[in-house]
Amino acid sequence: MAEHLSLLPPPPPPYLTTEVTAMDSADMAAFLIERTRISVTIRMVDIAACTMFVFDYFLTLGMEIDYVWPGKWTPIKIIFFIQRYLPFIDSVGLGLYQEFGMNLSPTTCHLLNNAGKSLIFIGLAFSEVILTFRVWAVWNRTKILTILLPILFAACWIPHITVIYKFLKTLRFIQAPIPGFEGCFFVDAGSNIVVSWALLLVWDTLMLVMMVIPALKAYHFRGHSALYSTLYGDGIIYYFYLFIMSMANIVLHRLESVDVVYRFLAVVMARCVHSMLTSRALLHIRARMSEGQQHQIPHIPSSDDPVYPLPTKRPGHW
Repeated sequence: MAEHLSLLPPPPPPYLTTEVTAMDSADMAAFLIERTRISVTIRMVDIAACTMFVFDYFLTLGMEIDYVWPGKWTPIKIIFFIQRYLPFIDSVGLGLYQEFGMNLSPTTCHLLNNAGKSLIFIGLAFSEVILTFRVWAVWNRTKILTILLPILFAACWIPHITVIYKFLKTLRFIQAPIPGFEGCFFVDAGSNIVVSWALLLVWDTLMLVMMVIPALKAYHFRGHSALYSTLYGDGIIYYFYLFIMSMANIVLHRLESVDVVYRFLAVVMARCVHSMLTSRALLHIRARMSEGQQHQIPHIPSSDDPVYPLPTKRPGHW
């Protein structure tokens, strides 16, 4: 009896999903080859995103030292530093470790992924706070926006917490069936995260519209100039890029024919681009301020900053 039992195949490891254990040898081989190929593609995109972020960080470090470090500490300055340096942890650190760490257990992968995705959410929210302050300021900090923008921001961003919490619970990792496999072996996830990207898309669209309106007024009264380009042109272009990144993530998540792993292809890229553009938005305005043109150039407001002036009406216009 004991000899007969010894001839039976061993039970599948508890970490393997039902779908994977049900595969025959040929299907398993095809599955592993495909997942390995996808993992290589994801890694290439994530490495490109992190490399671009680090390169841009060093390109703009001089401006940060000159125009941000000397000022007094304000809430906006603290938020700026958090959103600027957090990608070194959530993307360059945790993100790449998930891609290249050896012998990572499913539990470790869950912990790394939960920490990384949570920090990405915090970083995106802080970046949007900076950009929203920019919009509020170009509208001369009107009382109605002072009340309305925080309400709209909370309405847009608080639901993210519930969506991301539920999404993280749907992620499934298994122990890599291939010896020496680098990184986490991801097999499945829920699709509700598309709601989070849709909310971000709605917010960026709203901010883009609110940048375009004063930009048209400023161009009508003052024409195009270096100041106009820094304040309005950069802001509009940056929001357009963020709009594209959010739309790309939504499209990837809605394509049923795309492997579930591919749906997260642009997450790290979107995270890094968000931080880069937000940092540049502030640094470029501070640089213009230092050139002696502050009588017309607004910057990200703090308690001691002047307001962003909107153009004053001239007789017979607007």
